Order: sequence, then structure tokens, then C-alpha cells
Amino acid sequence: MKKHSKTPGHNLIPFSEPRLKFGYEQVLEDPKDGLLLFGPPEKSLGLQYGVIGTPDGLRQFDQWIAKIQKTVPADENVASSTAFPGFETVFRAALPSKARVQLTVDPATLGNTVKISDPHQRVFDTVDLFALPIQRFVKEEDPKVALWFVVIPEEVWKLCRPQSTLTKREGIQAEHHLSHSKAMELLAAPDLFEETNLAAEKHLYENHFHNQLKAKLLNCEAVTQIVRQTTIAPNDFLNARGKPARKLQDDATIAWNLGTAIYYKSGAKPWTLSDIRDGVCYIGLVFKRTNNPADNNEACCGAQMFLHTGEGIVFKGAVGAWGSDRIGEFHLSKEKAAEIVGRCVDSYISWHGKPPQEIFIHGRTRFNGAEIEGFRSAVPSGTTISGIQITKPNDLKLFREGRRAVLRGLALEIDHRNAFLWTMGYVPKLATYPGREVPTPLKIRIVFGDTRLHQVLADVLALTKLNFNACLFSDGLPVTLRFADDIGEILTAIPGVGSKPLSFRHYI
Repeated sequence: MKKHSKTPGHNLIPFSEPRLKFGYEQVLEDPKDGLLLFGPPEKSLGLQYGVIGTPDGLRQFDQWIAKIQKTVPADENVASSTAFPGFETVFRAALPSKARVQLTVDPATLGNTVKISDPHQRVFDTVDLFALPIQRFVKEEDPKVALWFVVIPEEVWKLCRPQSTLTKREGIQAEHHLSHSKAMELLAAPDLFEETNLAAEKHLYENHFHNQLKAKLLNCEAVTQIVRQTTIAPNDFLNARGKPARKLQDDATIAWNLGTAIYYKSGAKPWTLSDIRDGVCYIGLVFKRTNNPADNNEACCGAQMFLHTGEGIVFKGAVGAWGSDRIGEFHLSKEKAAEIVGRCVDSYISWHGKPPQEIFIHGRTRFNGAEIEGFRSAVPSGTTISGIQITKPNDLKLFREGRRAVLRGLALEIDHRNAFLWTMGYVPKLATYPGREVPTPLKIRIVFGDTRLHQVLADVLALTKLNFNACLFSDGLPVTLRFADDIGEILTAIPGVGSKPLSFRHYI
């Protein structure tokens, strides 16, 4: 039912909360309610896992695994906290109390690598302390695991990210210390000493532990869950007042979020969408500039493909001069646009035996004529394709009378191809707005295609409920764009990332 606002010509449209499907074909809005009552819609293929960390990290991890086997009480001081009744109770699958594989990182060696003065060498060498043992085990040993937990000390988190700094007193001088500019010069004109050239090559790797580790493990297809020791053992890290050094979510919420990620990354979906049509394929385009010092416009393009059931797969696209003079603007050639959509269609056919009926491409930039022509040329007869631009311009606020925020699911229709959609806002089921600032809507624009705006808005709202990296009632962005920046970072974190399509769980 449409309700007219006070602005002539504009319509305020309330959309119903998208529903999720759980075990026994039962349908509810809230993932926690659905999991508690009915469990996931499909069984896990196996929850055998491996873990790597320092001796302290491994001990803390074992304690945390034992903790989530039982009830983790809700925090009475946190209104949104919900008791976690134990992993097997929630997910109808046993989580072994001991890892099938346990790999130890030497704390003394780690303490040295995280203090290397050259940030690129620091991150590269620290990542290898975790990545190389996993790669070696996957390739050489027989016991297989569905998921690897990577338990990291706080100093790795603090010192192995972009902009992390060390004082001269704290740092350990690298044998071949290089500034980034000097490293780039050596890559163009190599030094006589091979060790210096190898140090320079490390500057082609993004100095971000999370992204570099994920990228290095793509070739061996190891799925990881990175866990900070301060997350699973907050009481082991206290400040001067005797309180946990980090401000965290309550224990029950952490158990819900990590438990959901564990179940998904082990190979099964904790829930699926209930009301989205069959035969629909959603593609989120990902762009990230590369580290090529010779071409500021060079970027990597990737595509995230999702189905209504929650299946997700990431394709690495071509590297080319896709950047433009406008910050955040990227455009493909006609041939590369066709190639990306063609690969997604082929993958859909391999899953379902027939092409999709509808394809929706979600992107942050407005598609140009060459891209549209390429997209359309790649779809088979009988398949429709539409391009949807989704942005968050922060130039519109809607205020509601009283103390409550605007409702989640409210849309402001501008015309038949443009609208604003509030994916964050007051949720009647939760009796609260899970945010602090006035909710900002997404701006939705149908750039090409003969689809209905109402359907596009309903789909975008539904796709905000497919973030399996946490157990949230909803997210602020559709899953097609929610992890776009992170995936772009991983695709460009190291030179020569493989182009094999891999499940979405390898990247989050």
C-alpha cells in the first residue's frame, strides 16, 4: 500500500520485512528466532577444523570453544543481548571440542617479525608465519579440515595494518630496509644483490595482515576465520582499572556472530531467503586500483554472484585501465563487461542446468554505454538483465515524529527509476533502532533494463539479510556490495592472485 508524503509527486512506500527460511521449511524474520526454533535449512558437511596460533592463543581458543558448547548467558546490561544456548543447540551440528589439526607459531619469532621497521616486510614476514604452515599442511598432509582458525595476538592486529607505525626504539631494523619509493625504483631497475630485490618485491604486497593472508591462501583454497586473542579471552587483557582493554560486544553476541560465521564457512548456510523468486541471479561488481606504480588508472575488476538461496561465488575479472579521473569511478570495456557476465551465466548453468531468467548487476558507479552493450551481449535468449546503481550519498534525512527513527524498509519513490531506501531504521520486531545516528538511506537507480522499481527495492532489502559473517537481524547494505571493498582489497593484496572462481566464504 502506498502512502503519500507531503512532498507532491513523491511516494513513501513501506516494504514488509523480508523473511528467512530455516529447517523444516519454516519461515521467520529474525535469524536468531529461526535458528533457535528450527535450526538451519541444511546440514553442515562437516565441522572438522584446524587452528594456528601461539601457545597462549591455542590455549585461549580451546577455552573459548569449550565455552560456546554450553549456554552463554545474555548480558542483562545490553538490551539487544540474547542468550546463546550452545553451538549444537543452535546449529543442530556438533562442534568438536578439539581441533583436528593444531599448528603452533613460535612467539619469539612472531615477536621479531611484528617489530620489523619496514612495514611491507613486517606484514609479509608475519603473514608467512601463519600462511606457510597452512599451505604446507593442505598440500602435504592427509587429514582435511573445512575451516582454519587463525588466532592472532593484539600486536599483530595493531602493527600489521596500513598506517601502523613503530618508533625507532621499538622497531627492529630490517637487513634490507627500504622506503616504498626506493622499492618501486628497484622493481623498475633491479639491484645487483638478489636479497635487496626480494625485499623490494614485498612492497608489491598490501601491508594488511587480513587481506594478505586471505589472498595468499586462495591458491590452496583454505577457508579461514581470523580471531583476535582479545576477542575470545578479553579477561586476559586488562587495563590499569582492571577492565578488559578492548571494548567488545557482550559474550553472547560474540558467540552468535562467530558461531554463524563458523557454520557458514564450514560449508553450509545458516538460513536462506524465503520470498525472492527462483531463477534470479545478482552480480555485485568490485573494483580496486592495483599497486602498479606505472599506471594510476590500473584496477582489478571482480564480480560477486549471489542466488536467493545464499550461494555466493567470487570471480576475478580482468586487470586494466578501468579507473577514471573521478574518484571511485571505474568503467570496463565492452569485451570485459561481456566476459564477466558470461562467466557468471556459465557458473549458474553449471549449478542449475539452465540459464537464469533474470540478472541484476549492482554497482556503485553508473554504467556507461560500452559496459551496457557488453553486459547485454553476454546473456542468452530468454534472460533479462538490468543494471542498478546503489550509493549512499548522505544528502537526505527523514525525521519521524516522536523519539523513534524512521522505519527500516521505508522507500521514497522519486520517479519510476529512482528511489531512496532505508535499510537501517526502527525495527518493530526488535522494538529499537540498532544505530546511533539518524538513518541514512541508500539511493537506488535503475540505469538500464526494463525491470520494476518496486521489485528492485524489495530485492535490495532482502539481500541485506544475507550477511553470514554475523548473526544480524539485517545489514545496512545488500550482500552484493557489503563486502565489495574487502574483496577488492584481497584481489589486489598480492601479485598474481589466481582467477579460479571460489566460494564467497574464502574471502570474508
